[in-house]
Amino acid sequence: MDAVLPAASVEDDHELLQAQRDLILDPNDPEVVRAAEQEGIPRDWIEAAQRSPVHSLINEYKVALPLHPEYRTMPMVWYIPPLSPVVDAVSETGQDAEDRDNLFAAIESLRIPIEYLAELFTAGDTAPVTDSLRRLAAMRSYMRDINLGRETDERIPQAVGMDGESVYDMYRLLALAKYEDRYVIPPAHTEQAHSLEAFATGCSLDTEGGPGMGGPGAGGPDKGGPLTGGRVSLPMPSVRRSGERT
Repeated sequence: MDAVLPAASVEDDHELLQAQRDLILDPNDPEVVRAAEQEGIPRDWIEAAQRSPVHSLINEYKVALPLHPEYRTMPMVWYIPPLSPVVDAVSETGQDAEDRDNLFAAIESLRIPIEYLAELFTAGDTAPVTDSLRRLAAMRSYMRDINLGRETDERIPQAVGMDGESVYDMYRLLALAKYEDRYVIPPAHTEQAHSLEAFATGCSLDTEGGPGMGGPGAGGPDKGGPLTGGRVSLPMPSVRRSGERT
């Protein structure tokens, strides 16, 4: 929690994405696991975080992006930009829409969609959006060779800073994973019932001077607002594809 305010206070809007990425800790890091256990986090919750694809999609593969980071509300729902407009644009020209070079060229040339997505996800910075789409395009091209039984071209993942194994793992998460693999939800513990009820019914913005649903300062000093040094709960992060219905 101590890192949230500095991350939200980064002055350069284009640095907010990395600041928010840094808030998502690696659940496989021994130091993170040890700190979680010291804070009383149940072991099965830690294991659920390790099975969850959230950290991989945000910090390892870097294809998931937050919504309007420049608002500094620290959104915990991240989105994967859609590759379909790029594929459609290539198909309409009669070119091979699975070819790496065709997809990469289309990503670079379709400035309007890229700039629009950048306004949604990266405070106008087109580079992270382009990188995300290039990795998705590389996955599409690389996996076609595998699915057709052809020899793989390792230059494809290398062109986007990945290797064949990581591309396949990303493909498994995005295309093959079952519901329970995509949405890893740990079980609730009866001994935590009271605190969980408060977590579910509270609003993290209802603090002194905050814009919560109860209006400015709805939390008040007696509700754990910043003036009392109390903690503010944040929702758990999740990742969705752009356009996915909730």
